[in-house]
Amino acid sequence: MTSGKPRSFALFDLDFTLIGHDTLLLFCNYILKKHPWRILYLAFFAPVAMLAAPGWISSGTLKRFFLSFLWRMPREKLVFYSRDFVQRSVLPRMYPELLSVLREHQEAGRVVVLNTAAPDIYAPYIADALKVEHIYSTRILLKDRMPLLPVMEGKNNKNLEKIHRMKEILPEAVSAALQENLDWKKPEYPASAVLTGSFSYSDSPADLPLLRLTEFAAVVNPESSSYIEEASKKGWDFLYPARDFRSRAGKVWLMLRQCLGLYPMEPGDQK
Repeated sequence: MTSGKPRSFALFDLDFTLIGHDTLLLFCNYILKKHPWRILYLAFFAPVAMLAAPGWISSGTLKRFFLSFLWRMPREKLVFYSRDFVQRSVLPRMYPELLSVLREHQEAGRVVVLNTAAPDIYAPYIADALKVEHIYSTRILLKDRMPLLPVMEGKNNKNLEKIHRMKEILPEAVSAALQENLDWKKPEYPASAVLTGSFSYSDSPADLPLLRLTEFAAVVNPESSSYIEEASKKGWDFLYPARDFRSRAGKVWLMLRQCLGLYPMEPGDQK
């Protein structure tokens, strides 16, 4: 947006914000339900995952190794599965409360943006289903058959990268302010870098750059004490939609089952 009357924005994270899951793990679960033998991806991924905890590899590199569960899958089949996954595994699990908020922003005429670290293998189909006009996600190069280690085009769409990717749609004044060596770790942005009358939503401290970019913000089921502290000081809203787990241990168990293909493909499934 570079001309005309400035519009307000509504910026949404996806995983654990609009839905109480990591959608990439859900997608892995979906694929393993279709092709159980693909669990062998763990032999390639698990050793690398151990290097992520101490920070020896980046989250982007870890994501590329995790996507090995798609090895040798034809592009046409991957596209079909991605669309079906969104309809069967994602949309039915989205938080009704957050979907209502998203629709309210759409009806108010705001520029609604889905900005997620999820891969663009399926993320654009979620945006299409929600009728969201702008989608930013981690870009994965799709080939005729998926390689063992897929190629990431650009950076993992996380932290400050989310803001860099959005500059093309932001007002010129805000975009210019963001280019002036902004320190995203500082809790306060200059007024020129804030989208007035705009809103943002996320569960994660990793999205603080996104939340600080808007005049109003809301944190969804926050867990980090420092995250909660900043949100409280700034008067951000706290949203607590019901989750499919009750504790951090429950969250880890849920994610582990998805990595092993042991989670229901659809809500209500017993398999």
